[in-house]
Amino acid sequence: MAGRIGSSVRVIAIVPARYCSVRLPGKPLADVAGVPLINRVLQGLNGSVDRIVVATDDNRIIDSVRKSGFEAILTGDADTGTQRIFMAWESLGCPGEWIINVQGDEPLVNSSWINALTSCHPEDDLVTTLARRVSAFQVQSPDSVKVVTDCNGDAMYFSRYSVPHGANELLEHIGVYCFSPASLRHCVSAGSTLLSRTERLEQLAWLENGIRVRVIDGDFEGLGVDTPDDLERAVEYFEQR
Repeated sequence: MAGRIGSSVRVIAIVPARYCSVRLPGKPLADVAGVPLINRVLQGLNGSVDRIVVATDDNRIIDSVRKSGFEAILTGDADTGTQRIFMAWESLGCPGEWIINVQGDEPLVNSSWINALTSCHPEDDLVTTLARRVSAFQVQSPDSVKVVTDCNGDAMYFSRYSVPHGANELLEHIGVYCFSPASLRHCVSAGSTLLSRTERLEQLAWLENGIRVRVIDGDFEGLGVDTPDDLERAVEYFEQR
């Protein structure tokens, strides 16, 4: 299997991939310049972590991933991506000091993301994530999640709307998280809250339950695929490489 699987796994990346998507049905298997979207994500991760596993609810995704030489595991129903990776992580025997959740719709993930995420020592009450600075005009869509941080770089709030209001430049959140074993358990046990359900952002429940989310700000190239237009942009990007 791809990834550096040895007797000791320090960094494991688990990629949640749900077949059904309201805006883009069958999204993980969408063709991106001749390669399924989920496989683009795995190719971007390969060589940067000790183990890569896809956690999915669909055998079609399992088949596609395994045919490409990667590892996949079937999970039950899950309300969030983090719940799904937790199910997979437990089934695998709880490996790793760092558990990285990389969304299955982030085809531009690369080693710079992983290096940044693992630059913080894993702590029981800490989750690490990434963001990039962009003009407010570029991220007006609610598909783009924005984040505001305190003076220590910890998240104060995530929103699908422009925060802070009136700013010319915003921090756009990137859909990737790094957990310690304890912080992963804490995030899953946080469940959902009114805020997280309203914004449809699971990480708000973590903040409400006292879990710190450290935001590393950098020049991280990314292209989250949420809509058919996003898919077209991803295809164009890889065709031009």
